[in-house]
Amino acid sequence: MIEKKAQCIALMSEGGSRWNASLRAALALHDLHLQILDSFPSERLHEALYGLYPLGLAGALIEGEGLQKRAMEELPRVEAEAREASMVDAVKVQFREAQGTFIFPDAARSLLENSGYRGGRILWVGRAVPGLRTLLRTASKVSVMQPNLPSAEAFLQQLPAPQRGQAVTAGAAAEALASEVDLVVYNGGVLPMSLLQPYHGLFAFVEPQQDAYLIVDQAISPDYFRRYYLSRLLYWVSGIDLPPEDFVE
Repeated sequence: MIEKKAQCIALMSEGGSRWNASLRAALALHDLHLQILDSFPSERLHEALYGLYPLGLAGALIEGEGLQKRAMEELPRVEAEAREASMVDAVKVQFREAQGTFIFPDAARSLLENSGYRGGRILWVGRAVPGLRTLLRTASKVSVMQPNLPSAEAFLQQLPAPQRGQAVTAGAAAEALASEVDLVVYNGGVLPMSLLQPYHGLFAFVEPQQDAYLIVDQAISPDYFRRYYLSRLLYWVSGIDLPPEDFVE
């Protein structure tokens, strides 16, 4: 009987990976022919990316904003999501050449849709994220609350005109706006509990006050999104589809 050759992917990071333990925990639950190789390319990112095919690797996961931006500059073939964000977080070898994409916004969008918020009205609280247009592609209307109006209005300018809602800073205007949305997306800064309603969903990229989870109807925590994101990264690079629940710390 011929033993199937193990597939290998590189985990590229600078100074150690926060994804490593979760990826290995997920793989340990299954009898898979897949190996994760740690890589710290530092100033040799070009050689690391162009060495994937000669070394027989299927691809790479790229962790860290700095490395992801540099990977975008190095790869000749990238998908539209990577061009939008100017970042690459996943690379796979196709036809003897490395091809990159940026999974992060598409993972967030698909998780929102799977949670029932396709076509929903959204209030975004806090900083923008890379790939905003892709992430919010299927929202019907997006409003934003940030510390000042210029930054809130700049956020909305990243979206197509039909999707643009209102820009607010805080107070009664923010509470009135929140009462009209289906979902609150939180990415740092002040999140007044008075914004949240029992009929809201909450998608948190960073941890809110714990009371927030008790108020809303449905919540997606930063930890669950991290697991979902890792599952989508692994699937795109290797074709192995594992459930988010497998990606424990």
